[in-house]
Amino acid sequence: MHWLTSLKKELSLIRFQATRQTRIQQQIYREILVKDRIDRDCAFPSAFEQQIFSQNGEDGIIQEICKRLEMKTGFFVELGTGDGSENNTRLLLESNWEGIWIDGDSNSCKIAEEDLVKFTSDGRLKVYNEHIDAENINQVIRHKNISEKIELLSIDLDLNTHHVWENIDCLQPRVLIIEYNGFFPRNMKWSAEYKPDKSWDGSINMGASLEYIITISKAKGYELIGCDITGTNAFFVSSNEDLKHFKDSALSSAYETARPFLVNDPEHRRI
Repeated sequence: MHWLTSLKKELSLIRFQATRQTRIQQQIYREILVKDRIDRDCAFPSAFEQQIFSQNGEDGIIQEICKRLEMKTGFFVELGTGDGSENNTRLLLESNWEGIWIDGDSNSCKIAEEDLVKFTSDGRLKVYNEHIDAENINQVIRHKNISEKIELLSIDLDLNTHHVWENIDCLQPRVLIIEYNGFFPRNMKWSAEYKPDKSWDGSINMGASLEYIITISKAKGYELIGCDITGTNAFFVSSNEDLKHFKDSALSSAYETARPFLVNDPEHRRI
């Protein structure tokens, strides 16, 4: 049995070393991409990316947006939150913001309520287990009795994200974070067929291209200010905001193609 134990140790070491090398290569490529954007005078948002609770570098981008818009605290709504260990507003929650999370998975909501009792007990966070679609989104939100004017809205519903955003008329966030499909070219107006009772099948058949998201958002009064470097999320601000706050963003070339090979779990264990 000693040889089996030794083999397991060797395999574990090989896996650790391979993972470390992968992370090093990812970081090198990230730094190359960021330097390219800095050299082109469009450092925002890539130069500010930082991952704490977010899937990628969204946490750092959100912090920088809040700094520039002088939003020290506020109210957020996040649609599609998971169990709270990885989403776009957990860091805001840890920074004395308040808001609501809505997710369709009952187990994820249960975990969030149990693990984040320090926030749910004082009312700063309310977690709701509800299925969201384009038809019921406004009713679901209105039943929460929150103000229409909020600081931040984040939407990540995979297959039907853009359909839900297009139909929302009960919220006016200053900042919008929304998932887009970076596998499709920048100027291509593409969207997945609306299937309210279906979920993402893991293919590229999900959501909508950035151009489609931009069209929806402009019609609702929002301007694109950038995308994260993995080509996952796009960031918008209300047209009422001064875009001079984002003069280091190349608005005409903000598109980032999908780079799933840069998406990875953080080395630290989230709390």
